[in-house]
Amino acid sequence: MKQEARCHSRECCEVSVSRRMSAIRTLFLAVLAVGTAGDLAAQAPDHLSVGERLARLFSWEVRDTERRLERLAGDLEGLPVLRNGPSGSRYGFHSGTIFDQQEENWVQIDLGTSSPIDCIVAMPVHIPTIETAGEGYGFPLRFKIEVAENAGMKDAVLVVDRTAADVANPGRYPMVFRLAGTAGRYVRFTTTKHAPSKEGFMWAMEELMVLSGNRNVATWATFTGVTASNQLELYPNWALDRINDGQSTLGMPVTVEPSPTNGYLSALSEQEMSGKWLVIDLGREFRIDEIRLLQAESDDDEVVGGRGFPKKLAIELSADPGFENVVWHGEDTSTVLGYPWGSPFVMQCEGKLARYLRVEAQILWARVDQHSFALAEVQAYAGDENVALGKPVRVLDATDRPGSDRWSPEFVVDGYTSRHRLTEIPDYLELITRRGTLEKEQIILRDRRDHKVRQVATTLTVGGGSLGAMALLGWVWMLTRQRTVRRRAVAELREQIARDLHDDIGSNLGGIVLLSEMGSRHSGIDHQVRSDFEAIKRAAEETAESMQDIVWLIQPGSLGLQQLVVKLRKSVEMIVGTLEVSVTIDPTGFRNRQLSLLFRRHVFFAFKEALNNIRRHSMATRVEVHIAISPTRLAFTIRDDGVGFDPQATGTSGHGLTNLQRRAKRLKGTCRLESAPGHGTTVFFDASLNS
Repeated sequence: MKQEARCHSRECCEVSVSRRMSAIRTLFLAVLAVGTAGDLAAQAPDHLSVGERLARLFSWEVRDTERRLERLAGDLEGLPVLRNGPSGSRYGFHSGTIFDQQEENWVQIDLGTSSPIDCIVAMPVHIPTIETAGEGYGFPLRFKIEVAENAGMKDAVLVVDRTAADVANPGRYPMVFRLAGTAGRYVRFTTTKHAPSKEGFMWAMEELMVLSGNRNVATWATFTGVTASNQLELYPNWALDRINDGQSTLGMPVTVEPSPTNGYLSALSEQEMSGKWLVIDLGREFRIDEIRLLQAESDDDEVVGGRGFPKKLAIELSADPGFENVVWHGEDTSTVLGYPWGSPFVMQCEGKLARYLRVEAQILWARVDQHSFALAEVQAYAGDENVALGKPVRVLDATDRPGSDRWSPEFVVDGYTSRHRLTEIPDYLELITRRGTLEKEQIILRDRRDHKVRQVATTLTVGGGSLGAMALLGWVWMLTRQRTVRRRAVAELREQIARDLHDDIGSNLGGIVLLSEMGSRHSGIDHQVRSDFEAIKRAAEETAESMQDIVWLIQPGSLGLQQLVVKLRKSVEMIVGTLEVSVTIDPTGFRNRQLSLLFRRHVFFAFKEALNNIRRHSMATRVEVHIAISPTRLAFTIRDDGVGFDPQATGTSGHGLTNLQRRAKRLKGTCRLESAPGHGTTVFFDASLNS
């Protein structure tokens, strides 16, 4: 019995030890889980809610989706962007009311001559004012495309067939149909099922492009070469010839590489009809098929809003530089051409043999009473090659105003618009369709992530009976609560410091300014004492101004990129407002984003320091400030026309370059200074928005 008792006691001991070891293992795993949760919570972005943080912790799907979304955001930064809807009142082609949804309707384009066809592009209408229905407005549900050599479409070749099932609405992005071994003179787009409308059915399209190599041969093929079975003429919004006028939300065929130049800008003229011109020497004779003029998009006063593009123009080709024998002449047939609205203005030239190309601005737009002629780029295509690229240019006159270094005649053939590097239309379409594909994936992934977050939150809230899960949830909540309390405490401290600076120190500085001003006016003091009082007053005023800047930097609330740019512009007026000042922002419609205090502080004080150097040392009469913003960087250039100096001879520490470079380095950027005696000074400062 004793032996049995001992055995039973030993078994109980072993069970007890086993249970203790299991409890220790459970506790270890719980601690490990808590530690992992802490790591993930620390790595989570600050803007995430508690539910999103928990989803990141418990769901590998959410973590993988967010990593993919981050990669997508990076890929999208390297792709061009469509314009957000039409410019002006132009929408495209609109059918009349159709009462049978499956009654065939068509539009037909006469290319003028039989051409090889590599690609057909259907560009949907985008009307941003009609909420989501404005994307792909009226795009046909089913359609087909045929190519033929005769207007009656006898023996037509069916090249695209989307009649078997409804087509998903393409939204804002083009539908691109690549063809092989197809040629013809007539292209017919036939709809077989239409979009519902208030009174029946209809269909609409912004642009129908027919690409032969690098050229859209449908653009202005002939002004009478477009026919339709049913159309709505509501000019200027909707018209039949809108479908191939070359104007669409695709805009100019560019990459995201920024342009170092603006293009060509003439001297100002007081006359509307001044006959300004430019001539390009192509170097030898080419058979010119197409000429494209690209509108300047600078914010400079002379061309702001695109007004450098002529109201009326003429284009000529000749074999001789004096244009005594003009082999081709083209001009707009309307009274006023108007803007090309951010798309190339195209003229077909019928393959004329020529060496010289002349563009004459017959009627100029004006800004107030000053007229000018400007173009970002002129292209002349012989087949698929732009033979005007890099060729010599001569002009009637060119701007010579200070600060116009981005304008020059040779920049009209340098391969850039005023914004970006140009590319060929087929390459651009690949970039744009790639962007459309990535944006669709982005939308799907965001929906998937949000659904999973809700699912995890529901599971944890409703079905979370596990003590470990509840403890973990409480721990994460406590972390979030502590972080919120710390943020609130920091915000309150910032607010208290800002209030103290403004009320106490600001009041004392104001008293010093007042007393020193009264002292300097006292009649019984000598000149030296009066000078001392005035020096004290200036020092107090400058200190008060600096203190206000510090208060602005540390004030509570979110200060984003837009607020920083506004503050920079105001600083220009405060510091060098007595001089002639020009401030440009590129682009003007940049997207706002949050900035760290470190970034705001270093950029703002570097900007002020550069301006103060101009005020104190430069003896300048004019200051030009250019602020450039990209998705990842902010840069400013400050140029003056002052006395300048030799940086190598005098060193640069006295001009603050060392301090500016130190600030730029803190922001993963660069700073450099260019100057020469008698030629002013230029400061370049660049910083990463993600620093």
